[in-house]
Amino acid sequence: MTNQPSGRDREASIIRQANRAAAVRRLMLGEMRDWIEFLGPDQIDLTSLPRRRLKSGKADIKGRLSGELKKFCEANFRGMTQQRLSEMYEDIKAFRGIEMPLSEFERRFAPVRREVLRGNPVHLTVSVSLWGLQFRIPEEELAKDIMEANELGAHAQEQLEHFESGSHAELLRNRGTIGSLFRQKLFAARSAVIACFNLMEAYLNGISWEYLRTANTSLLSNRSRKLLEDSASASIREKLQKYPEIIAGTALWSTDDPEVAPFLELVKPFRDSLVHPSPFAAPEKFGGYDKLRLLYRIDKDTADLAISITTKLVVKINKHIKPKAALPPWLEELCAKIGMEDEQI
Repeated sequence: MTNQPSGRDREASIIRQANRAAAVRRLMLGEMRDWIEFLGPDQIDLTSLPRRRLKSGKADIKGRLSGELKKFCEANFRGMTQQRLSEMYEDIKAFRGIEMPLSEFERRFAPVRREVLRGNPVHLTVSVSLWGLQFRIPEEELAKDIMEANELGAHAQEQLEHFESGSHAELLRNRGTIGSLFRQKLFAARSAVIACFNLMEAYLNGISWEYLRTANTSLLSNRSRKLLEDSASASIREKLQKYPEIIAGTALWSTDDPEVAPFLELVKPFRDSLVHPSPFAAPEKFGGYDKLRLLYRIDKDTADLAISITTKLVVKINKHIKPKAALPPWLEELCAKIGMEDEQI
């Protein structure tokens, strides 16, 4: 004969599940101060508490906590339950947070309401930590890199301007400071150029991934499908020229479009000189340009131009493939940070 759990055990189990679910809710809302607070539900031996306290706790769950949890679940997810939040507690407890692709999160727990995703693409990563529930995508991370590099370069330039009118003796006295600021300015410029190229590639790969998984692709030609699926083999030139046309169904620009050319003829070569540096001045081996010379030519003006070119292209592609949608939040922020006016967008 199977032993049935006692009333005390059942009440303790109900309270533990609700407390764990409530801890996950508070963590997602960014209300937890530290992991010790989050682990609180597992620190109390509920079965040793007086029965009166267990009954009181159970009544509180029924009268208050269950309603709060239900409201939270319905506002943010489809089909999320108190039990599933409690199950998520175990994953979070084991790794001090969770970080997994949206598809895996939704398979294991519940679909996230699309309005909660705030326009973010479905290839995002769901992150739950002491910072709350966050949705992370490569495009946003790289856009932030661009913004930080731009700000760092501008700050270094501003500080250097203070020494422009200084005497030779004063400049010698501040040689260390000036040298450090100059290095910061160059570092920021080089970082911005690399981030621009990476942002473009991440964005193009992202729209390709999303299109293949959410759109009707049955009418795609074999060549178009292969180009989208094998993003590792496709060149940045092919992606720029073909992805917008394949996804939108109409061409955005021609092969030699003047809007695409600056990215391929300026951003890519400068980026290549940094990512694939060569000590040899051999233009015939590197597409006709001197990689060594390009590496040394990168400065703040180069970075500013690369940022402008990249941002305008991404905006134009986004408007072409999603003409009725607002720009993604990360792209709006990037435009605002670099001072791109509405008429430019």
